Amino acid sequence: MKNTVIAYFGFLALSGLVALSLLGASLLQNRDPLGVPVLAIVVSGLLLTFIHEVVADRRTQAQRADAAIAPDFRTTTTTSSAEYRYSPAAVWSAIRPAESAPALDSDVAHAFTVPAIPDGPRERQCFFGWNGSISIIEVLEEVPERLAVTQPLFPRGDALEKVVYRLDPTSVGCRLTVEASVEMPDYLAPNQAAMQEYSDSFLENIEQLLQKRALEEARE
Repeated sequence: MKNTVIAYFGFLALSGLVALSLLGASLLQNRDPLGVPVLAIVVSGLLLTFIHEVVADRRTQAQRADAAIAPDFRTTTTTSSAEYRYSPAAVWSAIRPAESAPALDSDVAHAFTVPAIPDGPRERQCFFGWNGSISIIEVLEEVPERLAVTQPLFPRGDALEKVVYRLDPTSVGCRLTVEASVEMPDYLAPNQAAMQEYSDSFLENIEQLLQKRALEEARE
């Protein structure tokens, strides 16, 4: 519909220019001085139309060029897994609440949870570092004691990140698998080794936290 309307108005404009050119030519043939300004209007209209077409064509070419050089994205994924001699509920209580973060990451000074709002924002977890840094993640999906999916909200960067936590029961306890994925432009190179090291150390810290909790409960 939009293209039809544009074509219709273009046709009207062209018809108007043709009519004015015929009128100007007729006036000049009759030696009427008004023929000059009428033809000048026609020439100006044709020039403006030409300039508009050139500018529009350059914009189209520029957009095509930008699309042609738009960077491709690639996804880097790391997977870490560990088994624990603790129930899924115990492991879940160590990784799920934001308030457990200081015990799992020595760089985190304080953390708290902003509960989800029905028909509104999902749950957010806020973390404050000892160095003054602030980060916020969003809980995209959750199946209690089985699955959690999170993504960073702040600070924002060029990368799209997601972390999936999976808990599977075993004969002696449970297995926790952490899958971290980062999608970023080709011109940026993610540090896959650092990603893997962080996930591995996170799983080790969970073991230490669970052992500490078990000792505290035994003393009580």
